[in-house]
This record gives sequence, C-alpha cells and structure tokens, in this order.
Amino acid sequence: MSVGKTAGWTLGGLLVGVLAGFAGELFRRQSAAHVQQRYVAPEATRTPDARTPQPVPEPAAEPAVR
Repeated sequence: MSVGKTAGWTLGGLLVGVLAGFAGELFRRQSAAHVQQRYVAPEATRTPDARTPQPVPEPAAEPAVR
C-alpha cells in the first residue's frame, strides 16, 4: 500500500469515527429528570448591599493669569 492510500484510509476512518460520535450524542435519549442546568447567571440587580456611586466634584477654577 502506498503512503497516500494509507493516509486516505486513516483520515477517512477518523472522519467516520467523528461523525458516528456526533450521531451518537445527537440521538442519545435523556429523561427530563437527568437533564441538568449547568450554569445559572447571578442576579446582579438583587444585590442588597449595592450602593450608588457618588458624583464626581467639578474641578476648581484656575486662577487668572496676568
């Protein structure tokens, strides 16, 4: 067998394996009891100790230069 044929069979086998893995995951059945929510976003609006920022004071006026 030539090197090109061997590489072709190897890449073809890998492609078939990857596609079979995707199909297996796609058609796997899960009952509703086993489905888990992996991430719950924090509720930033309900933070009890949040404070509003103080306004920034205006800069002092520069003295007039003569």
